[in-house]
Amino acid sequence: MGAIRAEVREQHLATYPMEEGFIKAFVPNFFVTWARRRKAHNTELSLFFLNPEGFITEAYGIELEVMLAYSPFQTMEPRAIQAVESFFNDVPAKGRVEKLVYFFVSEAADVVDWFQQYATENQESRLVIPIFAGDLRNYANDPWFVRNKMNQFIYGRDLFDFRLPLEHDISFFGRADLVLSLHNSVKRSENRGIFGLRKTGKTSLLYKLERLINSEGTAKAFYYDCKLPSIRKLRWNELLWLICIDIAKAYDLKADIAEDDLTIDRSFRDLVQKIPGRALLIFDEIEYISPVAIEDTHWHKDFVTFWQAFWAVQSKNRKICTLIAGVNPWVVETDAVGGIQNPLFGIVAHQYLRGLLLEETHTMVRTLGRRMGLKFSTEAVDHIHKHYGGHPLLTRIACSILNSQCRDEAMPRPIEVSLSALALHEQDRDDELAFYCQHVVSELRQFYLSEYEMLELIACGQIVDFIELDFQVNATKHLVAYGLLSKSHGKIPVIAIPVIAKFVAMEHARRTGRRTLVFVTPKADRASWLERRKEAILHDVRLLETTIVARHQRPIYGLSSIPEADRFMKLKVVSTDDDFEGFINVCNRCLVEAIENYGKQVGKSKYYWNEIKDDYPTLWKALLRIKIYRHEMFHIQLTAQASSELINFLSEDLDGRSVNSVADGYFVLQQCVMDSLLAAIQVETAALT
Repeated sequence: MGAIRAEVREQHLATYPMEEGFIKAFVPNFFVTWARRRKAHNTELSLFFLNPEGFITEAYGIELEVMLAYSPFQTMEPRAIQAVESFFNDVPAKGRVEKLVYFFVSEAADVVDWFQQYATENQESRLVIPIFAGDLRNYANDPWFVRNKMNQFIYGRDLFDFRLPLEHDISFFGRADLVLSLHNSVKRSENRGIFGLRKTGKTSLLYKLERLINSEGTAKAFYYDCKLPSIRKLRWNELLWLICIDIAKAYDLKADIAEDDLTIDRSFRDLVQKIPGRALLIFDEIEYISPVAIEDTHWHKDFVTFWQAFWAVQSKNRKICTLIAGVNPWVVETDAVGGIQNPLFGIVAHQYLRGLLLEETHTMVRTLGRRMGLKFSTEAVDHIHKHYGGHPLLTRIACSILNSQCRDEAMPRPIEVSLSALALHEQDRDDELAFYCQHVVSELRQFYLSEYEMLELIACGQIVDFIELDFQVNATKHLVAYGLLSKSHGKIPVIAIPVIAKFVAMEHARRTGRRTLVFVTPKADRASWLERRKEAILHDVRLLETTIVARHQRPIYGLSSIPEADRFMKLKVVSTDDDFEGFINVCNRCLVEAIENYGKQVGKSKYYWNEIKDDYPTLWKALLRIKIYRHEMFHIQLTAQASSELINFLSEDLDGRSVNSVADGYFVLQQCVMDSLLAAIQVETAALT
């Protein structure tokens, strides 16, 4: 049980003895460690710091002290909230108290209703636990009264369910290194560009940088959302005039600013010379005022003129710089626009905003989750990060859906969210995320259709076709830059955000009338397809072996290459379980057992499991698929590890369904075996060249 510290009694409560009547209600759960009466924003409040007991920390994830603000007034006013916000940033609260949660005790009888309305209108506000002071006095001896209030307001609010750009630091997680880098660029008056997929947190990042710069006082940031009609419908001189007006107002500068297109650039130059410090112009959604603009096509020409005016001023006066952001980096990557040199080419260093790092995802999910009574295990968050690629919005919405599922099932909190618990309703969550996945990739399809089609190849399992096309022309530059495509050296290329991969595959299947996510070769083409695959596999295996010898690497099959290659070339298209049994047995004999036999010849009984796995991991996995399917077809008892591998392969190849529930299921397995094998051989060869 907690207590009221002697300092609080002797200093604060001695001056305001009436407050002890309600503060006693917190003692069963907290130590009252500090108290003062403070004034701000034309109001006066008493502040207390409450140090939680261990069971409070365990139940609500609150480890720091919690602020309690007390208003002695009979009515609630917004200025009281403004005052509390200012106290959070002052000593001694800053860095000492919990930043997401606080108590607000008031003599206003409608304090609970007032805050519920406030939370509706201010979704990104801190999590406030409002309590009527009279109730606290009446229940001062009830050890559960405060905890019940905490359950009501902490567990009752979904902190994950926030889908707009973040305007406050309390909800902003990660990106610390990038914010610091951008901030330093402003200090050096360098231009920067940030590009990324929809909802990766670009605007939240810009808001964070804007707050940081404006809070320091040595520079000012001016944010322009270019998708707003009030911005994108302006001509170049009108937008420059608006910027001049904003700068003059912010710095209280007197200037004669004409709006006409003949003198506005001169007005801009003269105004920038008067700036006492530095100014950063932030242009978000830059596509809307660029040569790729769809609605306001005057920017196809105005773009060059606007940025010529900016560059002319910046080249002579380094007090001003710009940060541009959007989905399409074309505006800084192309050297000419309409035959005229692009003013942004070469003067804007740009980078791509990807998903949160693993540790950043852990911090966000576990911090918000614990405040809501969701205790995520390390393995659960690892899976969330992998499945949603660290994408901030997809991660938040997935966790919000999980929270709703727990609430619908009336599960008592706190709830342990394990990896197995997370998997129970994953399909339902992913189905609900389809709308957001579509939003994430919509402009990728608009701006880079050929790259989106490459994305579809991977999503639909056409890895061989992808590798061949990507080898001929580097058609995946932006997919890699956005963090959508992982092309690790020596590994099969994969879509880095599995939930996006599934969405893309489902959309392609829906559009083409398929019932499987994996593209299935039409019946009329299967015989010719199989002949091409067999020839390509034997040819590429020999090429790989030649490369291995040239690089003095460990051999796969020894000097004899694939024995019984003629048997392999006689393989036929399968349609039944007996067909597949014969097919997989020949593949295992020619491709897997041949490695094991060579290993025995050189005195290494685990050659496939050790040497091949270490030296050629991608090929090893493709051969493991053959080995596992062969054991399953011949009813060989599988170990626990092999059973797990079988489940994984069936999940990849048949969307987790049984072979008999999939149309042409045995051919689908044959196609997956052959394609994964050929892709693996090509990847291993590329890794050695």
